[in-house]
Amino acid sequence: MGGLLTHLSAGIIGAVIIYFAFYRFHTKEKIIFGLVFILGNLLPDLVDFGILGVEMGSLNPSEIMKNPLFDAFALWGHTFSNWAVIALVFWVVVFLIYEFEKISKKTLIVMIISTILILIGILIHLKIDVLVIEKSYWI
Repeated sequence: MGGLLTHLSAGIIGAVIIYFAFYRFHTKEKIIFGLVFILGNLLPDLVDFGILGVEMGSLNPSEIMKNPLFDAFALWGHTFSNWAVIALVFWVVVFLIYEFEKISKKTLIVMIISTILILIGILIHLKIDVLVIEKSYWI
């Protein structure tokens, strides 16, 4: 699966950059930020290929793309505004939990940064799809 390798490579390169860019944070948080960025690079395809692949019991992309639900899942998963709305709802919930003093300020900051990084990963995924993968069947 050429698309998976492309997005995984972009995620790993981004995770390494993030690890060195967040030098003020502890190693555990830097690793979490890197993993969240990798997840963001994989998440749009996990929505369409992952859900339908599990439901169909197949990892063959050609079979999954023939499923009538594939277009609906792909459209939903590859629309950035959907992910931005989910992130906004998540931020509201996390901020309310913080206001009720159930999490610390440091945890709040880590959650906000993680959400931003996952959105950046999703945006990079969508741009890679448009610029590279959509030009050929598989890279």
